[in-house]
Amino acid sequence: MDYVPSGFWLHFHEDDWFGDAAVRAHLDFYREVDPDVLKVMNEYRYQMDTPISRPEDWATWRPLKTKGGYYQGQLDIIKALADKLGGEVPILATIHGVYICAFHGGRRPEATFDMPHLLTRHLKECPEAVMPAFRAVTDALIELSLSCLEAGASGIYYSSIGGESDRFDEETFTRYLKPFETEILDEISRHTDEVVLHVCKPQPRLGPYANYRAAAVNWAVHESEVPLDAGAKLFGKTVLGGLDDRSGVLVDGTEEQIQIAVRDIIERFGRQRLILGADCTLPTTISTARIRTAVDAARM
Repeated sequence: MDYVPSGFWLHFHEDDWFGDAAVRAHLDFYREVDPDVLKVMNEYRYQMDTPISRPEDWATWRPLKTKGGYYQGQLDIIKALADKLGGEVPILATIHGVYICAFHGGRRPEATFDMPHLLTRHLKECPEAVMPAFRAVTDALIELSLSCLEAGASGIYYSSIGGESDRFDEETFTRYLKPFETEILDEISRHTDEVVLHVCKPQPRLGPYANYRAAAVNWAVHESEVPLDAGAKLFGKTVLGGLDDRSGVLVDGTEEQIQIAVRDIIERFGRQRLILGADCTLPTTISTARIRTAVDAARM
């Protein structure tokens, strides 16, 4: 391309999470922001019928049905967007990773992800007990990913959680979680080259992700010790990011400050193998005019 492309996204208001409302919200965002990549948000949190109480409960899990099942609504959103945009922009389907899906599927109603919960405890104390659930989730996410591509997505945005330095030691992540994630990405990569790996949450331990199959990588640059240039060297791939997602000039600055910040990122990193973006999802309430300012600045 003759300019630095951009990709930004946010969670829409809850009234716009599903159905036709979600399609309209994505289309409005695309028309107002004009990103070079459109990421389809996925508000379908993995669900199982019974919350987890004991380690042996994980063995009862079976893959969640995709077509005609729980995720059919997400496939319908993707198809509608693909039909309306007609290949005008790359469409990335969001796939939430194995760990966060297992958390959502097994949590008690009162549990939040940032508080101590049974998945973390069981994976530390009796990891083999959790493996049947990881196996079931992995099978479901492979089916969901391929179904998203069939529905019209050109690529996949895979969001991984679990590699944070304050969650597990590296051996736990590498031994018990990484094999399932690499299996998913290997299978996706057999069907599309458009794969973005998002390493979510602050203080990610990026080393174990270095050999994940993806065309581009996104992580919390402003909440880690790994800047864009160091990450690009580690992964040897295109990087997506540069701007903070919850504070800083994109959220609080003036139009001129946003333009200066974007130019500074491009001047320091260079124009090759860079997609301008943010650390993670932007605030729901942010003005799309702010995001458009950043997109336009990257095209100068």
